Amino acid sequence: MDKNNTKILIATGIYPPDIGGPATMLEALASSLRAEGFGVKVITYSGQKRSEQDVYRVLKNRIFSRLHYFLAMFFLSFDADLIYVTDIYSVGWFANLIKKLTGKKYLVRFAGDAAWETATSNGWTTDYITDFEKNNYNQRIEKMKARRRRILTEADAVIAVSNFMGDLAKLIGVDSAKINVIYNAIDFSDETGVNESVAADLPKGGQIIMTVCRLTKWKGVDQLIKAMPEIIKRLPRVYLIILGDGPELESLQDLARSLNLADQVKFLNRIPHENVLEYLSRADVFVLNTNYEGLSHTLLEAIKAGTPVIATNVGGNPEVVTDNQNGLLVDYNDQSRLTEAICQLLTDRPLAKRLAEAATIKLKDFSWRQTVDKTVDLLKKLR
Repeated sequence: MDKNNTKILIATGIYPPDIGGPATMLEALASSLRAEGFGVKVITYSGQKRSEQDVYRVLKNRIFSRLHYFLAMFFLSFDADLIYVTDIYSVGWFANLIKKLTGKKYLVRFAGDAAWETATSNGWTTDYITDFEKNNYNQRIEKMKARRRRILTEADAVIAVSNFMGDLAKLIGVDSAKINVIYNAIDFSDETGVNESVAADLPKGGQIIMTVCRLTKWKGVDQLIKAMPEIIKRLPRVYLIILGDGPELESLQDLARSLNLADQVKFLNRIPHENVLEYLSRADVFVLNTNYEGLSHTLLEAIKAGTPVIATNVGGNPEVVTDNQNGLLVDYNDQSRLTEAICQLLTDRPLAKRLAEAATIKLKDFSWRQTVDKTVDLLKKLR
């Protein structure tokens, strides 16, 4: 097959100028595939109109925006050999419909389970993500699970961003022959410029614990805030800096105030992605206290920034962090161990340095070159 004849339609819900690692990575992927000789077009939801070659934007939150997206995606698919889907709902559903109508092949990048996330966010379940697939629920939840299952099992290939997500895809019912583990990577850009506003946002003196995430129930930021009184008792000049926004922002701010932590727990909300590495580099420890993670861009970014990391022993985290070798792993919901791990890295700086240096070496397993090469090989096979 001549790869220069292959045309790819990337269908996504996010794309720059949307901020965050996943959006930025998609832009880099489109550029890298073009450099490999592929023809690439992108369709995305967008909050603004922009005139760009080969990027088609559908204004979101408008009447009939989903219908507009589907129709645009349908007509763009005529000139594509493959559809690369980055989101199961609703983009994956559209790709599945287009395949039924035209026979067009599609592959899904499986980085998260939207059905579980929706059910958890709405308080419909507290089950762990793998139990969620095994257990039975009400009609609304089972309908979401069935749609997600159909989109994944009828795809021509599934890109799992970690072995954990690959195993979850198998549990959902995807044929193992269709599953391809292709890790996330962050070395597609070199965002290391100095921004003086970063320093202005951070406290002067003391030590900084930092977390960067979307503020949802399963990210465990509430547990991190609840650990702060004990940490401050041992190390009075410690600050928790929380970067990100999301549905739990207000309740987390209320929690911090109720614990009299307003001076030492700071919410900086969402920041431009180009500044993330600089924020992380100024932290003394990065904590990802999540109950579920496919493969965290931010965890990789913290490692790249040279910051020692603590993560929960769930999802794709253990594929990045090996306990006491290149970071510390803690069980989710073990606030005592979380507190001890944070205090350990804040007081034992030689240990923190050793772990951070070892983690930087581990980044070679998450190189952009590998991500591109494996993606190219898969696209060639599917064509």
